[in-house]
Amino acid sequence: INIKLFYVILSFLVVNGGGCDCECIRPPRKKPTIINYGYNKFTISPYSGTIAVTTFDSDDGIAIFETSDYKKAFFILAPHYAPQQHITTCGIASAVMILNTVYANTNQTPPISWLGSWYVPSENTIYGNFVWTENNFYNKNVKGVVNKEVVEGRKKVNGKYDVGVSLDKLTLLLNLQGLTATAYHVNTATDEDINNFRNLVKTLMVDPTQYVLVNYNLNVQSIIDGGHISPIGAYDEATDTVLVLDVWSAFASWVWMKLYDLYQSMHTKDGKLYRGYILVS
Repeated sequence: INIKLFYVILSFLVVNGGGCDCECIRPPRKKPTIINYGYNKFTISPYSGTIAVTTFDSDDGIAIFETSDYKKAFFILAPHYAPQQHITTCGIASAVMILNTVYANTNQTPPISWLGSWYVPSENTIYGNFVWTENNFYNKNVKGVVNKEVVEGRKKVNGKYDVGVSLDKLTLLLNLQGLTATAYHVNTATDEDINNFRNLVKTLMVDPTQYVLVNYNLNVQSIIDGGHISPIGAYDEATDTVLVLDVWSAFASWVWMKLYDLYQSMHTKDGKLYRGYILVS
């Protein structure tokens, strides 16, 4: 090989991480401002004027779980939990969790995870890891509809960042991946609306024929004013709280969230449309 070409290739691999699937990123030229939201920085909810959450692993959170009568969904969903791999991929991570849950409970084989499989050259054998991931989610089913680089903020659209996925986009992606998903925008938040949602959650938590993904504003529990998506895994009638299986575990643990506050935080706008929830089967 030409020695000059060799050093060009070597320099490219060093700068770009050798093409490996690792957590390293290209070092910035200038020292950046790093924002770390940290764990459990819970604040007063702007909706009820109270702290709207109780951490799942706290004494109170454990007690709520033990006495809850609406938690069958938790035992189906929890084994397939995986935290989001990127700060903007809560929707994709939630979809992956639902896909793995559905595939496991219908005895279907997920796609092979090439990055997670082990290839032994001497045997010419691949020990396959068959599981939905945030990487193989971007398959031929959704090609042209969603772009991984756009979702993760590494590519602009018309000169602007369009990170993450909206309620309607995620619903479309779930349907393209072979599931049945329907989006419900929370355009109003009357007492009747909230009670109807409460009854829906109670039904699905004891007979989970469908799964619920909620798209809400994080200001319900933090200083962050922005959208987030995660599944619901349980409901407790005594405290009127739902268990949000938060896929952004680098931000906060799973939480019991007051249903009133959750619903009000879904009644917030993402662009021109209100947020809401998705039913998936």
